[in-house]
Amino acid sequence: MCSRLLITLTFISACFTNASEPETTPVSIESLSLNKAIKDALANNLELIIQRYAPADALDDIIREKAVFDTTLFGTASLSERQAAASSSSLDSASIPESETRRARIGAEKRISTGANITIESDLTRSSSNNNAVRNPDYGSGIGISIRQPLLKDAWARVNLAPIARAKTSAEQSLFVLRSNILDVIADTEIAYWNLAYAQAERTLIASSIELAETLLEENRERKRLGIVTPLEVLQAETELVNQQEDIIQAERAIEDAKDALRRIMGNTSFLNPLLEDITVAKLPESIAPLRDIQTVIAETIRTDADAAASERALEVARINAMLAEDETRLDLDLIAGLDYSGRDQDGETAYRGALNADGYNWNLGMELRLPWGHRDAHARTRQAQRGIERATVRLYDIKQQKAFAARNAWRAVNTGLKRIEVTRQALRLNQESFEQERARYGSGIVAYRRVLEAQRDFDRAKSNYLSAIIDTLRANVRLSRVDGTILARNNYDWQLADTLSTEPEIESHPLSASILNPDS
Repeated sequence: MCSRLLITLTFISACFTNASEPETTPVSIESLSLNKAIKDALANNLELIIQRYAPADALDDIIREKAVFDTTLFGTASLSERQAAASSSSLDSASIPESETRRARIGAEKRISTGANITIESDLTRSSSNNNAVRNPDYGSGIGISIRQPLLKDAWARVNLAPIARAKTSAEQSLFVLRSNILDVIADTEIAYWNLAYAQAERTLIASSIELAETLLEENRERKRLGIVTPLEVLQAETELVNQQEDIIQAERAIEDAKDALRRIMGNTSFLNPLLEDITVAKLPESIAPLRDIQTVIAETIRTDADAAASERALEVARINAMLAEDETRLDLDLIAGLDYSGRDQDGETAYRGALNADGYNWNLGMELRLPWGHRDAHARTRQAQRGIERATVRLYDIKQQKAFAARNAWRAVNTGLKRIEVTRQALRLNQESFEQERARYGSGIVAYRRVLEAQRDFDRAKSNYLSAIIDTLRANVRLSRVDGTILARNNYDWQLADTLSTEPEIESHPLSASILNPDS
């Protein structure tokens, strides 16, 4: 009874241990919590950092589209000289007429939401000549405004503000894509964390089996010394011990692989340098939360899915593109209007004052029509844009189908896992009893040692199956919570986190910033 209790306690320790073997001689650290691992992954995961640039770029796209309506200032200055080959009129006072013209022009242009382009400008011109002239030098000035308002194509706010609306929708889409990436990182981190816990528990399980094999070997050696058993039983016990030692080598390799996978996701370890810190994690949980109703899970999945929300924004972008493409098929008809006041005198100040006093004026009003023959390019773009709407609509429905399908599969995986845990726990108890009975019968000389070995292997297999059922159910539970969105709340996070991660990352604050910014150092 005591030995049976010892085996049971040993196995429980094997299933829920947090011990590990170091890779070389790393410095030991305190046990890493799951919350700390997720926090480090969200802050330092390199793939997530790369993805965090997209929302920042999308916000700049909004600024770029709004900049179309910014005011543009302009100014020009020119100087020109002209010399005729010979006099061309009897009125010329010079045999070879010469003239010089200087002009300065300043103004501002602005586009408004109706599509109109408004230009306000002022100019001053100085002309001088060696020929007959009423004024020499002759100064002319002008102050005017001109407007070009589209009436069909590119007209009115709905069309002209559409690129800004599209940029804002794309920015929202990039935020939902980032949210999906954040959920992936949390899920991957949690799975990697429990994979390491499982690998460490598996190694300790094998270690407990080795201790049992060593105990049986010592018992057989003693029985051989007493002449109770033959050398064959000792050889069988030695063979079983060697097989167990081979298993623990593979288990130690699995632990190191699991550690590296977790380090990679957390993003704060450089694999280019020697690893000086070890990782130990918490033990596997002894229980898993019960499942919610499958229909509730599916409904919650569809309601909170970030991928579907991103696809909805993509559909809205496709609709805006279709509207802009349809606008390109309209006639290019513009209303043109302008008003200029002018002044003229022998000096610039007086001439400019004359323009302000409206000594002269010039106004114009007209229509301009441009019509590409056939509009074939515009109609082709419209058809493509319409197909883009249909494609985005189907994609949105397909994403919801995929998520509902994934939720159903994940729910069944967890449900099956919970049942597996109960079955394997019962099988473990039965195999333990069988092993104890065979061991007792062998001690009484009723059965051969081969029966004990078979019972031991069945017992070891039952322990491994029980451990596998726990980790498989844990993984399935993580994937289910990733699909239905509950992984955030389960790890004490909310979507305010997305707002903090949607800004451009600061590489200088990353633990590996020196290596990232100076890769050749």
